[in-house]
Amino acid sequence: MEMETLRDYLLREIWRGSTVLVEYPSNYPIGDFVWGSFIPVIPEEEQIIVDDFLGVGDLTFRNYLRKESGKRYKALIDAIRNIKIIKIGPGRGSYGNVINEIPLVYDTQEFLDRYYGCLKRLVTEFGKPAYFLTFGLAEYLYFGGEKAIRTILTLQSVLPIEDWTSIYFINRTLIDAKHLAMLEEISSSVLEISWDGKKADVMVKK
Repeated sequence: MEMETLRDYLLREIWRGSTVLVEYPSNYPIGDFVWGSFIPVIPEEEQIIVDDFLGVGDLTFRNYLRKESGKRYKALIDAIRNIKIIKIGPGRGSYGNVINEIPLVYDTQEFLDRYYGCLKRLVTEFGKPAYFLTFGLAEYLYFGGEKAIRTILTLQSVLPIEDWTSIYFINRTLIDAKHLAMLEEISSSVLEISWDGKKADVMVKK
């Protein structure tokens, strides 16, 4: 699958309520796809919420922005106006409106209490999003180990997210194989990006 096909697949063939895992190697510039191809073509009226662990999403945005100018730069700046960010742990949120910040905790109940309150406020004030994107999950799991994966699995099972599309961009080079297997099991679709330094291809794993 070409990257353009991946973009169309995420936009048109994923049903609301789906959980999509997009796995990429650490040397692939995931920001080129997210900020250069995917975000700019999401319809303006569609709400986008981003979970950004450790500012990874912000770093991919700034890395991409340094390489862009002209019409593509303007298209991206226009597209990010509707992005709402839940910032988890340190980092910035220069690509959208930070509507809440959560400290980086690994205790399941503490994380759920903080996150659920944040999500409830977000939905009440802005409505349900069409797309819910997550960056930096592999880093969160790396530092948090078993507590972190337990927290994420619990989060997925209790949150009322049946009406929006959740897309997790995850660095598969970094994540433990067993943790990745757990995430793949609970995802409705799993896509794997391969990269040879020049060309990216996508395989549908599930």
